[in-house]
Amino acid sequence: MRSFVLITALFFCSLRWTFISGSEVHTVTVQPGEDVTLQCSNISRSQTHTEWFRVVNATKTSCISSMFGSHGQASFCNGFQNGKFNMSSNVTSVFLKITEVSLSDVGLYFCGFYVDVHIIISNAVELRFEGKLSLVAEQPDETFNKNWKSKTIIIP
Repeated sequence: MRSFVLITALFFCSLRWTFISGSEVHTVTVQPGEDVTLQCSNISRSQTHTEWFRVVNATKTSCISSMFGSHGQASFCNGFQNGKFNMSSNVTSVFLKITEVSLSDVGLYFCGFYVDVHIIISNAVELRFEGKLSLVAEQPDETFNKNWKSKTIIIP
């Protein structure tokens, strides 16, 4: 069943602007290190299976987490079991909390609900950083013969 969800999500993401055009995309802007909670409206009238996904660079879709019902226990997909993400729900909304947001967390997030035999995408949220991105190259320390390094710096 999970592979069906991922294939469906990949299909929707390959048509990103098509599937989003029917619903509004909300933008959430954060600073590095902040916690953020994304919200998705619960469109199901009954207990159902819900999934959170993330799209990075409009090409890579990843399953983040899933749960059944508003009081179910969230399960996390590969690569997302590190405690950085927390999925919760009530009767009207489904939430995804991301702690200590970093550059790798930036992207398009969306949730889907199983309604009858279909996956319905409820909301899309674009997570962005506040400020400008600047790439700074550090020269190697020739004393220790180190390799080149690069750092990404957020300038407010």
